[in-house]
Amino acid sequence: MKKTKINTMNRTLALAALVALIATPVLRADDSNSGDNSKSSDNSSQNSDSSKSSSSDNSKSGDNNNGDNNSGDNNNNSGTVSPVQSKADPYGMDKAGSVMLAGSDAASKSFDTTVLPSLTKFVSSALPEGVNNTKSTAFEIDPNKIVLANNTAVRAYFVSEGASYHNSIGVDAVAAGQKGPQSSWDEATADTSKLIFPDASSSEGGFSSSTYGTRTATDPVLPGDFVNVGTYAKGTKLDFFLISNGANGGNNVFSTDEALNSDGFGQHVAAFTTHLFAVPQLNSPYIFLSFEDLWSGGDKDINDTIIALDVGVATVNSLLATPEPAMPLTFAACLGLALIAVRKNKKATAAV
Repeated sequence: MKKTKINTMNRTLALAALVALIATPVLRADDSNSGDNSKSSDNSSQNSDSSKSSSSDNSKSGDNNNGDNNSGDNNNNSGTVSPVQSKADPYGMDKAGSVMLAGSDAASKSFDTTVLPSLTKFVSSALPEGVNNTKSTAFEIDPNKIVLANNTAVRAYFVSEGASYHNSIGVDAVAAGQKGPQSSWDEATADTSKLIFPDASSSEGGFSSSTYGTRTATDPVLPGDFVNVGTYAKGTKLDFFLISNGANGGNNVFSTDEALNSDGFGQHVAAFTTHLFAVPQLNSPYIFLSFEDLWSGGDKDINDTIIALDVGVATVNSLLATPEPAMPLTFAACLGLALIAVRKNKKATAAV
């Protein structure tokens, strides 16, 4: 009778541990030297915009493509057009669309409130100004492997800048099965390339002479301003690039595909996700790119222009290593309980 009770108890314990193991949910990733040297001139248009206001009753709507299989409420035809638009046009590229005001639709409001504050803090600690950041934790994922997992409406947000240059940001979309650019010149002049931020300069940057928090002809963007880049098919590879001082005539192109960068510096772009800094927000659609704008890396702080990309949850998850840290720990704990129960059962049987 004693043997039967012990066996029954330990078998029950083992069974409970295995049930807990099977029932454990799989957790996803947390979201939770060319050109002029000063920021004194610019090819932008219109007068300053004194506030970071997100909307007005008589403003225009966005002008990009429809369609969205990514984060749910990033409509690629939404937002309020900023009254300050740069006219800079390096390499004669088509523009992806107008720069839209921060917080002017539901998706951008969510980005501004749930992501931007913690992202700003992370950048300050992981990519500090004037420091060699080549060993930073911000190098989490390979920026040369951004391949869309679904048909996706892509959006780019301006985050910050710490440059004396007026840098331009663009993207080359290479369709599945197509050959990509073979040089930075090919990338910037390809028919598939678009200009996202013609002048990624901000009054909230460290080198601005504009009134802080305003949009001006020389500093046309503020954190959270965004561009609806376009809707791309599953399998499209997105190669983003910075044109160093492009709004002032600079022509050095630094790509997320480091093989195209002719200066030999292999870390012009840091790429990371909310996995590194956010209070756990499951199923994040965001990737962040942080660029170095100087030939051969300059000071190597790799924070001269920073943008956020909404490329969809599936694409972000495909870039992150799996399984997540929580899963192996849970698995090990449950497996440990099961093994302990089995061992106790064996010992009890042998003792009887």
